Amino acid sequence: MQPRFLRRLGLAIQLFNAALIISCTPDQPASQPSIRPALPQIATDSYSNIRPTDYVGPQACGECHETNYANWQRHPHSRMNMPANAETVLADFSGGTVYYADQRALFRREGDDFLVEYFTGNQLNRQFRLTRVIGWRYEQDYIAVQTHGPEPADDPIYREERQLKFSYSLTHQQWLPQSYLEPTEFPGPEYHTDGSLRHNPFSASNAGFNQRCAYCHNTYPYDLRFYKIRSEEGMLSGFPPGAAATPSIVQALAKEAGDLSRLQEQGLPLDRLVTIGISCESCHFGGREHAQNDREIRFVPTHPLLVDWTPDHRNARNKPAIINAICRQCHHSGARAPDNWPDGSAGVNSMEASEMDRGACQGALSCTTCHDTHISGPQAGAPDRADHLAACVDCHSAYQNPTAAAQHSHHTPEQASCLDCHMPRIVQSFAVYNRSHRISSPNEPAILATGMPNACNLCHLDQTLLWTRDALKENWGNAPQLPPALKNYFGRDLERPAGAAWLDHPSPLLRTVAAGAYARSPLGKAALPTIIARLNEPNAYARMRFLMSVEKIIGREISNEEYTLTGSTIIRQKQIEHLLKQYH
Repeated sequence: MQPRFLRRLGLAIQLFNAALIISCTPDQPASQPSIRPALPQIATDSYSNIRPTDYVGPQACGECHETNYANWQRHPHSRMNMPANAETVLADFSGGTVYYADQRALFRREGDDFLVEYFTGNQLNRQFRLTRVIGWRYEQDYIAVQTHGPEPADDPIYREERQLKFSYSLTHQQWLPQSYLEPTEFPGPEYHTDGSLRHNPFSASNAGFNQRCAYCHNTYPYDLRFYKIRSEEGMLSGFPPGAAATPSIVQALAKEAGDLSRLQEQGLPLDRLVTIGISCESCHFGGREHAQNDREIRFVPTHPLLVDWTPDHRNARNKPAIINAICRQCHHSGARAPDNWPDGSAGVNSMEASEMDRGACQGALSCTTCHDTHISGPQAGAPDRADHLAACVDCHSAYQNPTAAAQHSHHTPEQASCLDCHMPRIVQSFAVYNRSHRISSPNEPAILATGMPNACNLCHLDQTLLWTRDALKENWGNAPQLPPALKNYFGRDLERPAGAAWLDHPSPLLRTVAAGAYARSPLGKAALPTIIARLNEPNAYARMRFLMSVEKIIGREISNEEYTLTGSTIIRQKQIEHLLKQYH
């Protein structure tokens, strides 16, 4: 994929940004998201819930909270990271071979060990032994230690756990290079112009497990976050909703615990994990005082050295800023990803808490308004839930009346819901397109005037941006101007239907979101030839998404004989021609 969606939109974005800069007040520049307000501070006495000795583990919690403990054991959080064994490994390790770009990968089992081996011809280049499993619903990624390779015997690669570059798609029951499953980390065409691989899955990963995956896939004492883990916006991950702790506080915390060396280390010390996977104290912080002395859970990081920093814990359960800060510890990944949308919406999942910070309901809603943190929710892409829709009208009470709601939406409930218009499906996930968590309105200039997917045309794919603009103005009294640069993509008179224009757009991200929209639409069958033709996309991930859209439209999986996803361009083109004849 190309490096930045904003650049691909060209002059339309430049004109829109210029208009924003002119209209912004001096204390809120257009280029920055709104600053989260700091919460009132309160003395914390001697209570500590951030040190290793403050954590008791989920089993201790379960002694009293039996129902929550049982629900947690079935929740995806508990399986975010698991030891590799016969129960957790869901991929095919029966000795199958994957051929890819003149090399092959062999996946086999030897006793209790799960082995991955890379060959060129009959020459074994690398061998890995699985140590951990990440994921269990849509895709499994694997952490391993290299046991054979070209590096000298004393190389750290034989001691460090690292992520494999092959993953197993549970949706398709197929081994694939990660470049087919990850939307942002493997940009550009699959091959260089000389025919070599741009992203070689047979190479060893440079980043250790404890330098990346471990941060959001385990529970560990919160004091470690002060030492190393900061968000992409320069703030401490998760807390507080204001400025990060000062260097003097961090130094004092490290010195008190004898952890000054931790300030210089790279990666998370795995010997300090409370649990493998996400458990109770990732959200509740250390529970020792609660479990042993029946003190109230505070939901904020607390310690005597944090007396001037810790947010007020009183009534924390009902404070969206506190709850969202807890979720933001992990659900902020990709806040500055180059493929995010111009309005600040995420291009890929795991940025939900940051999106909430940027949306229209900032400060009014918490993540737990819609999500029960103890109970596993429905599969991605499931129909809207009644309690989620009720959360909208709890605040917007005028629309509890069906007549008033219909007058506002100009749609019946069967045609569109609150979420369809204000949280459209524009976020790439493993199997479907998730809803944006930046709650917005279709008439926002940052949406319609930039040509990014807008809620109206994601349903009305056969209508133009002009039609959408006029409908917004007629029905809701407000619509943005459409910059002249949009003509580059939507026609000289902006006469092209938005769906067709999106499918042809230079942005792979926009093309795949459009394909997903057609796959959900009755218009999908009419667009099927265009989408099938895209099965020769040069980017591996985009090609995978187009295949998934084709399969949803025709209502069945396409076999490897019909279409070889990882095959050469020449082979795929012949298969595409046959599919076009079949489904024209």
